[in-house]
Amino acid sequence: MKKFIHGCLYKKIILKLLKMNTILIPTNFSENSYRIVDYVIELFKNESCAFYLFNSYSYGVKGLDAIELLQADEEWFEIPEEESLKKLEKLLDYYKLKSNNVNHTFYTVSKSIDLVDGIKEILEKIGANLLILTGNIEKIIGKNNEHILGKIRNIPILIIPPTASSNEKLNLTIVSDFKQKLSTIDIDIFCKVFENTNFEVKILVLEFQNELTIQAANNLESLIINLKQEVSIEYIKLTFSFIDYIAFDLEGIICIVDENPDLFRIVGLTKSNLTSKIENSYSNPVLVLHQ
Repeated sequence: MKKFIHGCLYKKIILKLLKMNTILIPTNFSENSYRIVDYVIELFKNESCAFYLFNSYSYGVKGLDAIELLQADEEWFEIPEEESLKKLEKLLDYYKLKSNNVNHTFYTVSKSIDLVDGIKEILEKIGANLLILTGNIEKIIGKNNEHILGKIRNIPILIIPPTASSNEKLNLTIVSDFKQKLSTIDIDIFCKVFENTNFEVKILVLEFQNELTIQAANNLESLIINLKQEVSIEYIKLTFSFIDYIAFDLEGIICIVDENPDLFRIVGLTKSNLTSKIENSYSNPVLVLHQ
């Protein structure tokens, strides 16, 4: 454990000196997760990046009592770890060959730990500036992704569905009704990740311009000023499904802001409305920023 910590701290210093982006990608070795890594490598082809491929594994202790667990031999504990390490090594070799990009480096992390706890621990140690999640085919947010989104709020999170395809030009659409002021910290972090990539930023205001409140208009103006780059703005008041609009009218990455959780959400009585906004299947990657 100490070796892992010291190694990560050393890499963290080196990566900062080299001004590389540090990106964490949890993987369960499914076909979908492989597609996501392919997409991410292509998406960041013009950027200097260190990719951390993380697998959390567990032991099949369900149904075992304390005596049976104590009697389990050493091999029983070694098998899950060996399988995780073996698959990560195979994945690492594959992407080192496939990427063929001198600005990309790959690392692997294997731990017997709860997925969310593992992500939190690794994010802290490597100083990542982006977390990548694999979306499902049926729903972009499955139970694991919903749990991660509810617990991790200190880093931009990019959820990529298996059907996503990369374009020559990157489009980022920030969607909000601007009733609350948006924090630009996560947006700045994400924009810096793509500082060498040609990309456009669009703002989709979920209200007609002449119906915006003074507060909403001020919040919108504040975001535009803080973005420090040219943006296009569209005002629209949807009378149909937000998901349907995204699926047919927007290209590229959709940026949605998750509002600060209230007391009821913190204690688990309610959930974020973020899930309801993007729960259905579509091909757009979703960038989740936090209020």
